[in-house]
Amino acid sequence: MLSATHTHVANSGQSHDKLYQIAGADKSGSGYDQRNFDAMVNGIVASIERADANVEPGNISVTSGNLSGATKNRSAKAYEANKDAGSFDSNVNETMTVLELTSASGQPVGMINWFSTHPTQFSKDTTHISGDTKGRAQYEFDKKMKSDPAKAKTFVAAFASSDEGDVVSTQGNSKSAPGFGGSSDDFVNTEIDGMRQYTRGEQLWGGPSTPVTGPIDSRGRWANFADYTVKGEYTQGAGDKKLCKPARGWSFAAGAENGPSDIPGIYEGMTKGSFSVTDKYNKIDTSALGGLTRFALASLTTILGADDACQEEKAVLLPDGKLGMAPTAAPVQILRIGNVALVGVPAEATTMSGRRIRAEVSKQLAGTGVDNVVVAGLTNSYMGYLTTREEYAKQHDEGASTEFGPNQLGAFLQEYSGLAKAMRDGTSVSNQVTLTTKSGGASRAGVVLDDKPLSQSFGQVLTQPKASYSRGETATAVFRGGHPKNDFRTQRSFLEVQRKEGSQWVTYLTDRDWDTSYTWKREGASYSRTTVDWRIWGDVPAGTHRLVQTGDWTNGWYGKVSPYTGTSQEFTVN
Repeated sequence: MLSATHTHVANSGQSHDKLYQIAGADKSGSGYDQRNFDAMVNGIVASIERADANVEPGNISVTSGNLSGATKNRSAKAYEANKDAGSFDSNVNETMTVLELTSASGQPVGMINWFSTHPTQFSKDTTHISGDTKGRAQYEFDKKMKSDPAKAKTFVAAFASSDEGDVVSTQGNSKSAPGFGGSSDDFVNTEIDGMRQYTRGEQLWGGPSTPVTGPIDSRGRWANFADYTVKGEYTQGAGDKKLCKPARGWSFAAGAENGPSDIPGIYEGMTKGSFSVTDKYNKIDTSALGGLTRFALASLTTILGADDACQEEKAVLLPDGKLGMAPTAAPVQILRIGNVALVGVPAEATTMSGRRIRAEVSKQLAGTGVDNVVVAGLTNSYMGYLTTREEYAKQHDEGASTEFGPNQLGAFLQEYSGLAKAMRDGTSVSNQVTLTTKSGGASRAGVVLDDKPLSQSFGQVLTQPKASYSRGETATAVFRGGHPKNDFRTQRSFLEVQRKEGSQWVTYLTDRDWDTSYTWKREGASYSRTTVDWRIWGDVPAGTHRLVQTGDWTNGWYGKVSPYTGTSQEFTVN
């Protein structure tokens, strides 16, 4: 089971599906990068190999508790349309579940923490790579456990996603919609939300827990949703229904409250019954520019033949299934670890979708010893959102991004019910799909050459840090650098903050540390300007420090890639 922690500020160019390649395109227009893809695959494989080499007897325990006030539902009106909305105290899943893994000798080995929220405290304008709030919480837990990723065996902390489809942090980000915004400094937003999750996770880790006992089992398969019949028992009394061809609705283009697109004339809640070029029904944006935008897009949808009666309330903007841009098969999985069942969902399930999935799996596994069911979101693949039938009808961003139409959740409930029954009865399941190797298409170009002014050298400091800093300030140095694509520096670093101890310089922080940032910027056609920032936060000890930028440059004549190092002048922290 491979799950994403979820961040909107990771490397793009890794998807083999055209829709997501368009979303991840760079300025060249290319949305796929074979080297980024290989780096991710190689990293996953290396982590599995390392884990396998460290297998030993041990124990697992589980604990859970609420983290209230940290999140809010970004599509409350859609949630309230659910017939059972009044049966719950909150319109978000506030439960945090933690698995604690310990060796037989009592040594802590690792933990997995599931909590439902979009880690989007870095806004849509962010160009740095980050694990966002989940990464921030994990970083702090690693520090607590003295984890060192350079070691072959070390403690591993993971903060994972659950049913977060309609859930955002109450902290918001600098570009969130009104009523959902946060600080103008997204590092502050991420710090606040990440530390909330860390603090609650640390409390649960240190508190009472229940031993995980029972068998280990798994059921999973690839379901073909291209020609799929949902039985009446999963369509809320509507009888047997066919799933639709994948398509995105108009409100998909609006984005959500934590990342609105601000496209004139486009907003959440644009349904087939209320859509008009002049917006005469909803009267959300009746401006001339808004009308012109809707007219232009409506003309395009007509040319594409986007309208699909199967999608019911969804006014289709992009028929990505018809255009072969989106996947039509999805992996579904239930992984049982003793009395805990993890339901692998290859989509972003809304709060109520998650509740209904957990209820169905719990019903089918009743009497087997499973008493804790967790939705493991964004698992094994990705196919957009997963809403309830009622939420779908409202066509907020989540419903407009529910690809297979109004009965998609019914299909997932049918699949998970079948997997749970097979697990309960000890029977096997079969794939509907024969998997084939899929091409990612044309890859982004690599680095042709790195150049510099004749009077400069690679690693030369262009802007020195100040002579001294106080806690709360940011130390900065700018260097003449090379393109970071020359070498990803895996398990190494693009920067160091070094501290003077006696007559020796020792590494204090690297680019994996929360307090540091590495920024690359193209200057002209082939020059690179790199910046190292150190946010001097917390209990940094007074002393003498310097900033170092390490990288690589490509010789345009020979194609040879060579390393360089740039070192700033020293400065004091008071």
